Amino acid sequence: MTIWIVLGAITLLLAGFILWPIFGGNRKAGSDEASDASSASALEDGSPENELSRDLAVYRDQLSEIDRDIERGVLSAEQADAARTEVQRRILAADQRIKKQQPTDTIEQTSANKPVRAIAAGFIVLFIAGGFGLYLDLGNPTMPDRPITSRTDEINAVRMAQTADEDRQSVLNRAVSDLSQRLLENPDDLRAWELLGASLMALGRPEEAQTAFLETVKRSGRDGDYLAMYAESLIRSNNGQINTTARGVLREAEKTDSTDPRIQFYLGLADAQEGNVGAAVDRWIALANGAPGDAPWLPMVVGRINEAALAQGIDIEGRLNIAENTSTGPSQEDIAAAQEMTPEEQQQMIMSMVNGLAERLEAEPNNPDGWARLMQAYMVLGREDDAKAAFEKASTVFADQPELIARFDSLAQEIGISAN
Repeated sequence: MTIWIVLGAITLLLAGFILWPIFGGNRKAGSDEASDASSASALEDGSPENELSRDLAVYRDQLSEIDRDIERGVLSAEQADAARTEVQRRILAADQRIKKQQPTDTIEQTSANKPVRAIAAGFIVLFIAGGFGLYLDLGNPTMPDRPITSRTDEINAVRMAQTADEDRQSVLNRAVSDLSQRLLENPDDLRAWELLGASLMALGRPEEAQTAFLETVKRSGRDGDYLAMYAESLIRSNNGQINTTARGVLREAEKTDSTDPRIQFYLGLADAQEGNVGAAVDRWIALANGAPGDAPWLPMVVGRINEAALAQGIDIEGRLNIAENTSTGPSQEDIAAAQEMTPEEQQQMIMSMVNGLAERLEAEPNNPDGWARLMQAYMVLGREDDAKAAFEKASTVFADQPELIARFDSLAQEIGISAN
């Protein structure tokens, strides 16, 4: 409680320090302006106050001239008294005009300053209230300090992740250089063009990958798989938007015997971008139902289906039959036993299977399919940090195989593993 009292007192003092010059200081400024009105008016040529001051100065000179005329004998005593009376009358009239002018000026100045003071005070109060609100939302005075010594593991983990990412980038850059050199010597190497495109995509350079994949399309006789790769490079170059060119390439690939899942997925995405979400869901459901149960991209497609169905109110109950297509997985006996378990027991069984896979990969890491399944399993369980760690570990294990690194990078993007 003490900390709140201290913080409140500091805030009030700060508010008073800021607001005092606006309200209190302005009164002093008004009095100073009133006392110096005659001096200021002398600097403003043509103003009413300036004219009155000049009139008074003239009248005073006339009084002095009358006295000098009496001494020279130009005026008689009666004439001098009459002239003096007239000048004094004019002085009194000018004095009355000055007294009437000054209150009006003061009122006008005060009225003009009031909106400015109100606006300034309003902004200051708003900032103070906003600061209070922000602190109440984010602040925590009871939170203990976190010295660097207590964050050693966290810092090391970040550094290891950065090192792994740098190693991956280095491998991919080396692969691009080597493949480019190989293609200069043998431009008909179709596999080299494919690996070059995949490496450039993994490096986030889809515009350059287009050239490589276009070569694979031409040199393969417009193979459907290479058409799908080329279409993906076009889509990623366009920030995920499917333009007319990409759609045409996908339509051409659809007519081939290619089973590349990118064809149907991106055609569904094109339907969704054009507002035909129902057609997109139908296409994605057919893609998911025809896929092997351990396909690494399957969770991403199912997630898209569920999101689109929820947003558009589309009934998909009973339409997804993914379990029936699982080619590698638990036996029928395992499934029957799992159905008799409680949800907690089922969760424990799943965790045990995933942890067992992770342990086997630690002992025998040269298993790219196993790493892909582990990344997928972690994302399904909502353990994105573990999925990212598996991705980085796999990239390190297969650092000398750019085609596998490109595969892992593509999988990470498909299932939603965020970049470092």
